[in-house]
Amino acid sequence: MRALVCIALLALAGACEAPSDKSDPAAERPNNDSNAFRADATQDRSYAGEWARNSDGCNNQHEVWTIEENRMGMKRERFCVFERIFTSGDDAGQGWSASARCLADGRQSHDFVFFRVNPNKQQMRVTINDSESVDLVRCPMRT
Repeated sequence: MRALVCIALLALAGACEAPSDKSDPAAERPNNDSNAFRADATQDRSYAGEWARNSDGCNNQHEVWTIEENRMGMKRERFCVFERIFTSGDDAGQGWSASARCLADGRQSHDFVFFRVNPNKQQMRVTINDSESVDLVRCPMRT
């Protein structure tokens, strides 16, 4: 029963994407399943992509963080949908903060996520709710 509730909540979270003024280029692909994660990096949201703590983690799907413009899946343990996204930037890199609804272990929470992408766009620091930061490296795109 608990698994059924989790699946229903995940489906609800995937269906409730934050509004956007831009069209989603991923939606133009033949696979237009709105619940499928698409980790393509975009110019104005360089946090989007697949990330891991180190390059070896990129080969293990249980270690990969899949981050899209409006949602993310962290190590297949936590899923979040961004409600509002704020942008900042300086010489140290581009930064974003997002108000998010997250689901982990069958529980929903309201969190605040911070992304700081280095200028090389290959490294990023993520902080959730002012907890300890996690340093990530960008995983190579899969074909």
